[in-house]
Amino acid sequence: MAKKVKNPQLVSGVIYPGFDDLSRLDAVRIRSSNPLTTQVYDPDESIMIHLTITGRCYAQCKGCVNSAITIGSDKPRNAIISSQEVEPERDTAIISELAGRHRDRSITICFYGGEPFLAADKMEKTWRILKESEVAGRFRFLVYTNGELLSDALNLYPEFMKEMWLFSVSIDGDEEQHNRVRQGTRLSRIRENLRKLSTFYKGNVLHWSTLREEQSLLNCFEEFMRLYKEGLVDHFFWHWAENREPFEDLASYVVNYGQDLEKIMDIYVQKISKGIILPIAHVNELILFLLTAKERGHTACGVELARNYDIVSGKVYPCADLPSCLSIGGLDKDRKLKLSEYDLDSLVEYKSWLGCYQCGVHFYCGGRCPVQVVAGSKERTYQYCQLMRLHVGIIQERISDILRGLEKNGLTLQELYDQSAFLAKYTDVVP
Repeated sequence: MAKKVKNPQLVSGVIYPGFDDLSRLDAVRIRSSNPLTTQVYDPDESIMIHLTITGRCYAQCKGCVNSAITIGSDKPRNAIISSQEVEPERDTAIISELAGRHRDRSITICFYGGEPFLAADKMEKTWRILKESEVAGRFRFLVYTNGELLSDALNLYPEFMKEMWLFSVSIDGDEEQHNRVRQGTRLSRIRENLRKLSTFYKGNVLHWSTLREEQSLLNCFEEFMRLYKEGLVDHFFWHWAENREPFEDLASYVVNYGQDLEKIMDIYVQKISKGIILPIAHVNELILFLLTAKERGHTACGVELARNYDIVSGKVYPCADLPSCLSIGGLDKDRKLKLSEYDLDSLVEYKSWLGCYQCGVHFYCGGRCPVQVVAGSKERTYQYCQLMRLHVGIIQERISDILRGLEKNGLTLQELYDQSAFLAKYTDVVP
């Protein structure tokens, strides 16, 4: 019998029915190193540049990643951030310099915050400068937003809004659950804004849910399905919130999450058997990995590859959610971009002590998000490793049924990618 692989530093292991102790590095493994299909697909190879439009935000989200992790404070966000405002001329100069380093790639500009629409005028001006640049054809644009200010922006900047490639809207469940964890917002207002947007905009709208310990994944999914059926959103993604504090009751959360995910995946299998791809971006990406025996080969966000950039207050970072001490450069006095010599591999050194290279789901996970590990806590990270094994395991249990549904309905892997999985890259990728 093969020896169980266990990391001695792990927090207490959790058991979920049908699985081994989830603290074991081999509790879940991809069943075969051989692909289940000979099909291939072409992924999106564009560069991403995140641009923080403003640090201001009124949403009062419980466990705000920017406050708790990036800034390391438990105070309300607006009590600690009064700057981080985009300067369109300065920041488009940085973007142009970065674009020049990747001349053969298309570039997705990701407007970030805070709540970007609190500085909609500056965001629109930044967009206009880039649209009028010599390399305008290489740019496309997305914005991460709480969705409450969409109507105002539609009235003021219709051309800007119409040309957005993707709106990523934070919705954390039904009215009761969402309003409880995002106390400064109201889901009813967001719904009304999405209805107005739908009459004008024909692009992509992503429903993005952030899961905290007291939230139900199934509740988030059911709200997505209501909005999806109404034609207000097109895609769904969820992730676990980065946090410095460990789960209060991990065992209970694992049971609740696992049961919710099983119900969602049962619905997914029913849909795919009828030729319908349920547009859950990261689930569809994982399905592609399982079917093709693909390995990610790097962290999910690829921070150590230096292919994507984040611009905050005129400084360039490998990731906007990392602490400010990790800036890698900016414009010099002659407005030329100067990036320091940096070894981003140091950001993922944690993968050795975390046990990533021996973990059975490393092929997909690639190592937990560096933001959680570098600025969060080891204990919470170990807990997420257990959740990740369960997440992969539950989906892998259904992979044969999923493949059968794809083949029965003549759906190709490229269709699975183009209809849904392509968006995983523009999220936190893994939950």
